[in-house]
Amino acid sequence: MFTAAVASFPPCFLISSISLTCNIPKLEMNGSDVIHFFHEPKNINCGKGPNWVFVNAQKKVQLIHERQGATCQAQSLSFDTDSENRLGTWENLKFGEELPSEMTNIKCTLGRASWEAPLMSVRKVKKETKSSERQQWSVLVIRKLPKTVKFLEEELGTIVLNGYNIVGDGTPQAFIPILTGATEEELPLTRKRFNNASFVDDVYPFIWKNFSDAGYVTLFAEDQAFLGMMNHRLKGFRKPPTDHYTRPYFNYLEDKMWSHNVQCIGADVQHQHWLRYAREFVEAYHPSTPRFGLLHHCAYSHDDINLIGLMDDDFTAWLRSMSEDGLLTIRFCRTEQQPFIDETTDTADHGHRFAQLRATHQGQMYQNLLMNKNRLSTPFDIHQTLHDIIQFPEDLTSEQDVSARSISLLRPIPASRNCDRAGIAPHWCTCLDWKDTMTTDDDRKLSNEIAEAIVQSFNEQLKDELKICSPLKLKGIEYAKKLTPKDDLIKYAGVKDNDGFVPDLSGSTQMTHAHYQIKLSTTPGRGVYEVTVLFDFVSRHLTLDLASVSHVSRYGDDPHCIIDRNYFLATYCVCYDKI
Repeated sequence: MFTAAVASFPPCFLISSISLTCNIPKLEMNGSDVIHFFHEPKNINCGKGPNWVFVNAQKKVQLIHERQGATCQAQSLSFDTDSENRLGTWENLKFGEELPSEMTNIKCTLGRASWEAPLMSVRKVKKETKSSERQQWSVLVIRKLPKTVKFLEEELGTIVLNGYNIVGDGTPQAFIPILTGATEEELPLTRKRFNNASFVDDVYPFIWKNFSDAGYVTLFAEDQAFLGMMNHRLKGFRKPPTDHYTRPYFNYLEDKMWSHNVQCIGADVQHQHWLRYAREFVEAYHPSTPRFGLLHHCAYSHDDINLIGLMDDDFTAWLRSMSEDGLLTIRFCRTEQQPFIDETTDTADHGHRFAQLRATHQGQMYQNLLMNKNRLSTPFDIHQTLHDIIQFPEDLTSEQDVSARSISLLRPIPASRNCDRAGIAPHWCTCLDWKDTMTTDDDRKLSNEIAEAIVQSFNEQLKDELKICSPLKLKGIEYAKKLTPKDDLIKYAGVKDNDGFVPDLSGSTQMTHAHYQIKLSTTPGRGVYEVTVLFDFVSRHLTLDLASVSHVSRYGDDPHCIIDRNYFLATYCVCYDKI
């Protein structure tokens, strides 16, 4: 036996429709199989504070009131190699001015007391502005922040890519296709354990090079040097890859604190400095100078899925202030299931009405995004979309080649796209297949129980009208089927090699829930219904959304007695005088 409830499914509980080749599930965040992994995290304890020195909103170095009179010195931190910093000489720190270098170590003394910590603040670089007849979009990509999706969707109108499908295991496998349009295996050897490995910037066609050539100021930031996406297994960069590059700063922090997971900068939690730096990058340049920034924050989330929640309030406030100050205007966002990618465009024109916008080139791209958000997409598609941001395509209405692995999100994605065509290996494919559930005794038994529960739910709707409407009974099942993942996806148990290339398919993951579609008939009367339900195998709970019930047979005059009283119940009611 199991419990049944009438309720609305979570929005887009099944993302795709029968018109799409790929049926994509939208998983419940607090599902019975995962809810026990989540808990409220403890606050990060950064010790006694506050920090003596800070950078204010105008990017000026200030000394806190309690430490007035302190003597402070500054030492620049800059790139020498990806593993070694170049340290400058100590100089007196001047308050009321910008930091002497983008990344600066500071030490102060006041009497017998002392304080030391590094700070970072964006210093403008000279960039030749490319002439363009069109408005250029700036791109800011911020990853691994899971709880701000509600704010993004409901207040900022962000488009979430519900059909986004990963193509590999681990951070490099997530980002290399986005940044290069290829997989690590397809690119020249860069794994540092091999003597003939190349530096990644010598052989990888990074998309930020394209942005730089187009006149963009570029930023690449990570808050864990030891686990850097291009450094942990790979050889890293020969030269700073972008105009702004934060690795020297976090190299210094990790070396000084003897930790590969720096969560505090002095007495401050790390993310406060991170968000200030991100805002500075957007504000530092004239609006006519486009910017491309990739900020990969993982110090809180890499080893603990709960700790990132401590950043939620501050990140939401950051987004709100950026939006209110006109620094965010159009946002594209990846699915919240791995929390999100926010490609934030900073445009100069803020006065469009939606109808006017829709008629423009950008408006058509927005409409395409709305259409594509529930279609199968991948990191390869993000890469192609970034190319389209650099050079807007002329044709925005023709459907793209379904056989192409990289497809832009700004142009129509074919409804017939599947994992094979999108370059997704079977063990990563989240597209679901319909499976007949009337072929085995166990499947038939469960399908019949579900059908009985559905009819009982119909009767629950009729309970106040049983004086004029007859209770219904299950007459038969015409078909029953459920959506199931690919066999290789269920078998995936990890990887067999150090690089994440060879999948281990020895697993036996059990399905915790499934969507059933059942076509059933009832008696008395001639009712035939098509119903989709969500069944939780762990809790044995069935959820039925009455809005999804389709009465596919003709009512005839069977519900005449209820139509004027409650038209909604005409779907289920068979009047006694029609029996």
